[in-house]
Amino acid sequence: MKSRFIACFLISLLLVSLVPSTSAYKGYQLSRSEVTDFTLIDQDGNNVSLHHSNGEILVVAFIFTRCPDVCPVITQSLKSVEEGLSSEYSDEVRFMSISVDPEYDTPERLKAFSDKHDANWSHLTGELEVMEEVWSSFGLVVQKNVIEAHIAEGNGHQSNDSTVIFVNGEGNTSELMFMPTTWTLTNTAAEQNNISLNYSTHPEFGHMITGINGTQSPSDWTWYWKFMTYNETSTSWQESNVGVDFLEANENPNIAYMASNADENLLETPSDDSLSVSVLYPDNSSEIHVLDNEEFTAWELTVGAFDGAGMNYSATNHAQFGHFFSSFNDEDPALDNWSWYWELHTWNDSSMSWEYSQVGVDSIQDPQYIAWARNTTADSEIPVPGAVQTMMEQQTTQVCDDHGWEMGSGSGKHCMCDEGYEWPEGTMLSCVAVEVEEEYSVGHSTTTFILDSERKPRVAWTGDNWKPSDFIKDIETLAELEGLIDDSSEGMPGLTFAMAFTALSAAAIAINVRSTSNEEDN
Repeated sequence: MKSRFIACFLISLLLVSLVPSTSAYKGYQLSRSEVTDFTLIDQDGNNVSLHHSNGEILVVAFIFTRCPDVCPVITQSLKSVEEGLSSEYSDEVRFMSISVDPEYDTPERLKAFSDKHDANWSHLTGELEVMEEVWSSFGLVVQKNVIEAHIAEGNGHQSNDSTVIFVNGEGNTSELMFMPTTWTLTNTAAEQNNISLNYSTHPEFGHMITGINGTQSPSDWTWYWKFMTYNETSTSWQESNVGVDFLEANENPNIAYMASNADENLLETPSDDSLSVSVLYPDNSSEIHVLDNEEFTAWELTVGAFDGAGMNYSATNHAQFGHFFSSFNDEDPALDNWSWYWELHTWNDSSMSWEYSQVGVDSIQDPQYIAWARNTTADSEIPVPGAVQTMMEQQTTQVCDDHGWEMGSGSGKHCMCDEGYEWPEGTMLSCVAVEVEEEYSVGHSTTTFILDSERKPRVAWTGDNWKPSDFIKDIETLAELEGLIDDSSEGMPGLTFAMAFTALSAAAIAINVRSTSNEEDN
């Protein structure tokens, strides 16, 4: 009787495991009705509707082309998501960016924006009244006055931000912001302090340290190198739940690598306002390496920008000539018999143009804008930095700000402003909009949605400080729950159906054998 009870209990547990359990999303899980269908115009002038194709997952972002900061970050992050999806999943996913500034964002401007960021998915705009319905259907709050203030503050990009423009072999360009990761921090500390590193590179988990200064983790995994971050709030060290490639160095300025069999309490508390990498060895000896971050060169800018964008590169450090980049994003001149090479360009503020750098990447101090392109690319073929382009557009002379015409001459010259516009205080040669109650509200809530095949928003990611790897996991989870991907190999949490069925059969046999045995005994 006791064994029958145990077997029945086992069956009940296995039956529970057969029920698909909802996997936790890393973003905010939503439960909403489907978004009403709409038709907007993309960057190529084509009509695109929300429901124009069925069956796939849809990622929807909200951007505007004059956005100085978060929109380029979100776009680059979505590019990393798109490139990071395996072919099995990418066939089931579509991307879409919708403008929150339709009065400015024409298809032509959206085309320039998407080309600059090499983002080839649909970038959509439309008439204001149509856009208002779209925003409302997503529950998006848009405040025009906030956007205008945001643009004025940012001047097209954050004016103090340095960027790297990368032109690939096909002539496609990307402007990368300086977003160093903790892997950048690790490499910089290793170079400054002559630390030797051994590591492997996993397609999903990134760089994984296996040895530091000759101390190699054993193949039997009796111990391994743990990646730690310092929590300033709790003033304690903690093991990171993500890899070294997926944390921003600005938010995690103090990191450590410790042997898993060492005493964690021996990790030193880092100094305030420092960048540091600590090492705790298996014998509990430790060292802390504080980085010299006073000198900022084009080398740091390049690696920080490429690491932040998740783009690979190869470089060597020559004793006399310094760092030399041999490849970017898997484009290596050695594969083409050295018929070309990577060339460094710097931006000249005086001539407002790019020029070939006469010095190496280590000799350029505090660079604002640099560019990498093949030596077969002319300076004039490299796009103007986004912040400079915006400044140039804003400085273009317009008669009466394009909202009126001039009358009179000399000191009596003044603008005849169009209806709805007036002279601003202090001048009669400009026309600004009359301050009236806004017809629609644009404080762009930076939310990116993942929609299911029925166009129901299922996951939301707010802001721009999310990791592409986490976003990809949410897409994969939803694709599996939707049945778009055969997940029989990996399965949901718990036992797979086949395992559970086998276990149920075994339990049933056990009950039958026990019952037969009891009958024979009687």
